[in-house]
Amino acid sequence: MLETAEFKHLQEQERRNKKLIEHVFDELWNKRNSAVLDECLAPNVEYHTPNMTCRGIEEYKKMYAFYAAAFEQSHLEILDMFGSNDRVFSRVLFSCVHTGELNGIPASGNEVKIQTFTAYRLEHGKIIEEYELFDELGMMQQLGMELHLKEAVD
Repeated sequence: MLETAEFKHLQEQERRNKKLIEHVFDELWNKRNSAVLDECLAPNVEYHTPNMTCRGIEEYKKMYAFYAAAFEQSHLEILDMFGSNDRVFSRVLFSCVHTGELNGIPASGNEVKIQTFTAYRLEHGKIIEEYELFDELGMMQQLGMELHLKEAVD
């Protein structure tokens, strides 16, 4: 069983970690302040989705710039967040307008709303790992894309 001082220290660490993630969300997507990346990410940060991995803060900045250019008027709302030790887990609603080209998809002007689930690991007060899942199919449909079955091969 954790001693009272250890428990309080752990609670304080979890509170600080959640505050850091809230700060990053607000600065990055609500205020569009990319300087927060240098402040809150470790130089060797790793970002993972099922389709992509970025290694290092410079790759992370390029990925952010790519999505920020495609989606303007962004707002991120935290729906759920909890922490455990050096981990923070979040569920957010990302709302934006598709105003720039995205992987060959021209700007549609469509409003897009995407729920995102993210697991973070922090070290020394900085994000060192991020694993993210979001509704890519839903996003593509909101951008005007259609899903069709491939034709059967005889």
